Amino acid sequence: MDIRNHKHIIVSGDTGNALGIVRAIAEGGINPILIYLVEDTHLPCLIKSRYLTTVHRVFSYEEALDLLIDLYGNEPQTPFVYTCDDSIESLVDNRYNDLSGKFYFFNAGEAGRINKFMNKHEICLVAEKCGFRIPKQEIVDTGVLPTTLKYPVITKTLMSIMGLWKGDVYICHNEEQLKEAFTKIQSPKLLLQEYIYKQNELAIQGFSIDGGREVYLPYGISFFRFSNESYGSYMYCKPLQDEILIQRVKNIIKECHYTGCFEVEFLIDKEGNLWFLEVNFRYSFWNYAVTYGGVNFPLTWAKSVLDNHINIPDEKDIKQYFTAMSEPSDFGQSVATKKISIFKWLKEVHNTDMLYFYNPNDPLPAWSFWTHKILRKIVRIITRNKNINK
Repeated sequence: MDIRNHKHIIVSGDTGNALGIVRAIAEGGINPILIYLVEDTHLPCLIKSRYLTTVHRVFSYEEALDLLIDLYGNEPQTPFVYTCDDSIESLVDNRYNDLSGKFYFFNAGEAGRINKFMNKHEICLVAEKCGFRIPKQEIVDTGVLPTTLKYPVITKTLMSIMGLWKGDVYICHNEEQLKEAFTKIQSPKLLLQEYIYKQNELAIQGFSIDGGREVYLPYGISFFRFSNESYGSYMYCKPLQDEILIQRVKNIIKECHYTGCFEVEFLIDKEGNLWFLEVNFRYSFWNYAVTYGGVNFPLTWAKSVLDNHINIPDEKDIKQYFTAMSEPSDFGQSVATKKISIFKWLKEVHNTDMLYFYNPNDPLPAWSFWTHKILRKIVRIITRNKNINK
């Protein structure tokens, strides 16, 4: 079957994740459709892509799904729908019965099942069953101290759609620091985990069909630099070679009955041990690297769904090693914090194989992002100076 006969629809706000899907689908010769969540807080990036010819603007994800069903729910060829943040994927999961039979979309075969495994505690239990190390952990109401964990601990929301998500993450080396973190955390419930000092991270990119019956894991991503507080943004990508690791990840996806694109995150400790963290049941920001590596990620998934079989590309067409960078976040982590000079960073940007934001065939998203970033900075400086002079 020809995937070009089907509409390909992205439902998203202005995110780099969605930009990657838009570019990948367009690079496959198909004009994607965007149902765009309008949010004042985001810098314009995705919406500037030259590949977007059909854009529907909405002001909530509920409105987005209603519009999706009304406009595209009766197509002669079932459309593909792509989700790339946890909020929309959670809603898609809850409305599984409304979408099933009308669309091909990321799902776990029944309503509510993805939400179950978006819970970090639940997915850690699955990973442990499949043979992975998981950090010691406790679920607590915010404000309640752990009873079994030793310090340091890290605070996490049980689900990314709770509280401030990454804004509720704190590394606490003692009880006083944890109590201080509680005063800032907005999620009502937390997963406290033992804090593990890392040597690196591993983000495995993959997709699955037919409830996890077949799973394809083309690349693993690790990082040249990172901080204890966050993941890295300057990375290297290689095909996975560890067959035991590959099989265990496949078992997790099969256990969850998941169909769709995904990412599995691990931490590598100082001794080289691998610790499972979570699964992102959606199109991840890093997924676009796979398209650069030789596998058009969303369209290969779509073709596999239609064929009911994953046809793995020829190994000679797959890059065996390449580098990539998310320029804005790496600038913030490396240059703005004075860890490296602007000159060293610009040299690295020039030498990096793939950039997530700047693309010579689609340059406006990056230019728009940086222009608005600089203008916002200037406005903040002017406002601050005016307040000082009052």
